[in-house]
Amino acid sequence: MAPEEPLIPDLDWLAASGPVDDSWLGPGPAQVNLRPWMERLARSGHANLVAATYAAVRLACRYWDQWLATSPEFARESIPDGQPPTEQLAAVARWLDSPTAEHKDLALGTVDQTKQLHWFHEEFIDAWFNLPCMWAVESSEFCVLSLTGEPYDDLPPAELAAISVSCAVNSFRTSADDDIRDPLAMVVDAIRRQLRPSTKDASGP
Repeated sequence: MAPEEPLIPDLDWLAASGPVDDSWLGPGPAQVNLRPWMERLARSGHANLVAATYAAVRLACRYWDQWLATSPEFARESIPDGQPPTEQLAAVARWLDSPTAEHKDLALGTVDQTKQLHWFHEEFIDAWFNLPCMWAVESSEFCVLSLTGEPYDDLPPAELAAISVSCAVNSFRTSADDDIRDPLAMVVDAIRRQLRPSTKDASGP
């Protein structure tokens, strides 16, 4: 890593992947170093972790915007008990600007807290790459959860952030055979731009 950007890892290190197993909660491929990166960001400060997911979602959100413009009823039906990614991002942005308990609670109110099925679950695997907008929806929800925590689970924020980022990466893939590197590079660049003004020095690989 470049010394001026200690929280942004080397792309080769980050692109390493392995088989999907029970230890990997997000969509494949399992980016084995994504969770350690998110843990590093969490150690550097919760705001850095949330800012990283926020940047990833903003990039992926282009697909939500396109979907809403072309199929507004279908798009809204996909999130019956939650708010759209644009409103979730706005809530996260308010917290990043002013990290108060009130803004955190308002952000949590934008997600469906009873949701059990997610786009990256195997039930939807045949349609994963037909609707990139759904990756944006999932990435956005887990961005909020990386801020607030999961009310009904004890997953650490870094795990929730890893799911958010991996969903954003998958929004830019067209099939399970697509190489992960170029989509990952796009998301990492967005996170780099988001963190650059506030990145603090931190130790890590």
